[in-house]
Amino acid sequence: MTAPQGGWKLKRDSLSKLLIYFKDGNVRTLWSLDWKHKYSKFLDRHLGLARLRKKVTEYGTKADAAIIYDKQTGNEIEKYFEGTPVKKDVNS
Repeated sequence: MTAPQGGWKLKRDSLSKLLIYFKDGNVRTLWSLDWKHKYSKFLDRHLGLARLRKKVTEYGTKADAAIIYDKQTGNEIEKYFEGTPVKKDVNS
């Protein structure tokens, strides 16, 4: 996939999204930036995930839970509680 005319757009072209549930009751959705600049030739999932993980670290204990999802499938990629990664239960 190469850059569309007009460049990449967050909601349309991001490969992942981060839902953050704050302790004060607010919820925030962040979209991954999977490109280095607006007209990059290719998307880089690892770059986008690294940037989302950085946001989880920044919010840290202000957030009750933070969940990163694959936007195309809707599957959960990673989950955090108060900034700490939560291991997935293999039996469920």
